[in-house]
Amino acid sequence: MSRPLRIEIESGIYHVTSRGWERRVIVADDRDRREWLKLLDRVARRYGWRFFAWMLMDNHFHLFLKTPSADLSAGMHDLNSGYATWFNRRHGRSGSLYQGRFKAILVEDESYAGTLSRYIHLNPFRAKMVKRPEDHVWGSYRHFLNSRGAPEWLDWQVVLDEIGKNRSRSRQAYRRFVEQGIHEKTSSPFRDVVEKVLLGSEEWVERMRRVLGEEGPDANVPLRGQLAWRPSMEEIEIEAAKEFGVKIGVLQAKRVRNNEARAAALCLIRRLTSVPAAQLADRYGGVSQAAISKAVQRTEVRCDDESAWRRRLVRLEKKLMTRG
Repeated sequence: MSRPLRIEIESGIYHVTSRGWERRVIVADDRDRREWLKLLDRVARRYGWRFFAWMLMDNHFHLFLKTPSADLSAGMHDLNSGYATWFNRRHGRSGSLYQGRFKAILVEDESYAGTLSRYIHLNPFRAKMVKRPEDHVWGSYRHFLNSRGAPEWLDWQVVLDEIGKNRSRSRQAYRRFVEQGIHEKTSSPFRDVVEKVLLGSEEWVERMRRVLGEEGPDANVPLRGQLAWRPSMEEIEIEAAKEFGVKIGVLQAKRVRNNEARAAALCLIRRLTSVPAAQLADRYGGVSQAAISKAVQRTEVRCDDESAWRRRLVRLEKKLMTRG
């Protein structure tokens, strides 16, 4: 069985989740919740982890944290295995408590602290467990409103400092921000996650791809190959223009007949990069996203039908993926 990709770095910022087996409960009562929180406190202190938000639900939990050392897997093993052992012993059960290993998204920096913490803090409300987010005591939101009794490893200040330096005003503003998520439809902070494990700017994602590419392939972690370094959109355009003997401007022109360079470039950009269709639509003549998708589909069909065209694109792709 393949293992999920773990990107562990010093000063790594992560959104981590673990769910109960078949979505069953991982806490049956407040005694379980106190034990889970005690173990979280122990792990946070042992590894020096700093948290921006956390939330314990009945059948899963969310952690938003920063690891000074590259030790996310070690700490999560201590937390999940330690708690599962305690839970099974107390409730006279055996077998897995969690649905596989934990899931982790590597986040670029603290600039995501506001939106990610709000998403986490609204979990009990969205699940209709409470009428107000602050009514759920098994999470960090109440400490943002009143820091008395907050764990020393909870960095609520980082989130509030993004709003302003006046602590009272920033608390009020953060509360309004969270409640805005109740009354207004807000987009998911995870809509831009790349391959389920990277959340950040396009430049940062490409940098992380290069790091993964330098580590080499791992047959047990197939996602590593998908996330390894990829050429940029500009590099693909340059090579496509050279291959077909045209200027780059021809690629982006939308009314050139038999524009094979444009077709090849669009197809390879969609294959090899995370550039969104909306950006391509604007760059390639201000067309619609649907037009971009249809153009790529036509090129893929042509690859299936014409061996010479397929070989040409394969050769171009190999050239792009070979780094000197």
